[in-house]
Amino acid sequence: MKIVKVLLSFMVTFGTLTFFIFSTNSDAATTNTVNAKVANSVYVHLEPSANAKRIGTLWKGDKVVVYSQSKTGWAKIKFHKKTAYVYSSYLIFSPKTSSPKNSDNKTNTPKQDSLSTSQKTSYRPVTTNIYYYIENGQKGKMFSSNKRNSTGWTYWYKKTSTAPKQIILIRESSNGLDYRFAKIGTVRQIIYPFTKDQVFKTNHKSYKVVSISNKFTVKAGTFKSVVGIKGADGSITYYAPNAGAIKIVKNKKVIYEVTKIISK
Repeated sequence: MKIVKVLLSFMVTFGTLTFFIFSTNSDAATTNTVNAKVANSVYVHLEPSANAKRIGTLWKGDKVVVYSQSKTGWAKIKFHKKTAYVYSSYLIFSPKTSSPKNSDNKTNTPKQDSLSTSQKTSYRPVTTNIYYYIENGQKGKMFSSNKRNSTGWTYWYKKTSTAPKQIILIRESSNGLDYRFAKIGTVRQIIYPFTKDQVFKTNHKSYKVVSISNKFTVKAGTFKSVVGIKGADGSITYYAPNAGAIKIVKNKKVIYEVTKIISK
């Protein structure tokens, strides 16, 4: 009889311990995954913590598979065939599916981890779009393979009918929007955050924010929150959210203008 009681006591203790171990994982994946789209560029973390190691970046427009979502604001996702974490507030879930169920009972919300605390809008072109343009009288198109190197630069290509394909690397961070050219090197296109008449330097040359327009029209359409940057050579480049450079004017002459934007 004593042996039976001991065995029963051990089974109860073991069952309780097992339940405790498996119930402490607050970010366990749900059985059903859902698809989501990145609403704004956000860092990807190895663990569900703002202090955890950053292992990459999801850019606006990227698509991602979501395993689960916690009430602390984290979404467990698939990233380069592994699991990782981003803030749920930066994801847009498909209308046909609901966001994953919360997997914990905590109610505290983490601080935002956007690329910039005061410059929320992304001026980086969207990798799923093709940007058609006219540059110095020649028609061309700019597109991306969505390939990124280990330091976060995205590969973009400019192609006209008469010139060989040009490779441009683009990267956006909390400090600004950078373009890297083969012959020139890295050039900061926009500094974050920015204000009108602000001056900043890149490649030992001064640039100035000369305009911030709520309505700016080019051949491709009308854009909001367009910022105009005057370069050291006197040219003014206009950047639009999710499009990058949409127009360049020098000596009152248009030398570059986006004419059409289509999704791949």
